[in-house]
Amino acid sequence: MVEVRRANRVQERARQAREKDLQSAEQQLKQQGLSPNLGSVLSRYPDAGNKLKAVQNGYLLYLSGLLYEASNDLNGAYIDYTRALAVAPDNEAVIEAAIRVAKRSSRNQDLDKLKKQYGDRAGPKQGQGRVIVLEEQGVVSAMQAWNLTLPIYDSRGNTALYTVALPYYVPNVSPKLSPLVLDNKSMKSDELVDVNLMAQQQLSENMPSILLRQALRVYAKDQIRKSSTGDEDNVGNLLFNVWNTLTEQPDTRSWQTLPERVNAASSIVKAGEHTLTVDGQDYTFEVRDRQTALVWISRQGGNATIWHKQLGRL
Repeated sequence: MVEVRRANRVQERARQAREKDLQSAEQQLKQQGLSPNLGSVLSRYPDAGNKLKAVQNGYLLYLSGLLYEASNDLNGAYIDYTRALAVAPDNEAVIEAAIRVAKRSSRNQDLDKLKKQYGDRAGPKQGQGRVIVLEEQGVVSAMQAWNLTLPIYDSRGNTALYTVALPYYVPNVSPKLSPLVLDNKSMKSDELVDVNLMAQQQLSENMPSILLRQALRVYAKDQIRKSSTGDEDNVGNLLFNVWNTLTEQPDTRSWQTLPERVNAASSIVKAGEHTLTVDGQDYTFEVRDRQTALVWISRQGGNATIWHKQLGRL
């Protein structure tokens, strides 16, 4: 649980660090008397769309809710389940979890609202249990690099065009994976998080400070060139532009150790042994009477890694 709280704090600190870095870069440009025209470049980095989904990790919220619930911290569980529900309002596993904990913690007003919106969800009866599947798919797209022209104005009203190297994400089309199969029946899973979307949003949020830093770099290099060759040296100008284009390299480090997408599924089954089939691979696990088994899957290409954990009675 300490790690879950720490992850939430990391997200907030990252947001504050972005704002601080942007303010610092703006101040440095102001001290240099420079005013770059960011609009032409930033227009190539639009917001990722669904704002909440692009900045909040539904996977982290749902998983932390499960951990809180398994440790019988119903208040913590309900808070994170409802936050996950705001991010993934159509995810059946999240809906079922929010209703379940609202019942267990006697949140009657909230329960009435949830039932009105989603209907009721029944838990396992005697002789039954619950299966929750978390399915990680693929890896986050790698960033690529491109060179763009950035106009920069100085305090005397002069304009110069500089080439800056910036990272970007190529639009990615994920391969269609075969559905999960539980006991020879297809198991529907719903999206918890699109990490590609979050990565694109983070890049768009970071781009103003990245761009300002790049502007400072190329301007500083140009000032060094002018001091050594003179302002009117056309050959020097040409060589600088060639050298700058060749030496400017963007930071393309990205989130490639993370899955590109995570889905969740939940099902009530008979107590006993069950078999989950993923990409032709069978995995057998036990579901205990009126208890919950969590199955975790990582799918990359045609390979799948699977394990499970008993969560007890939820």
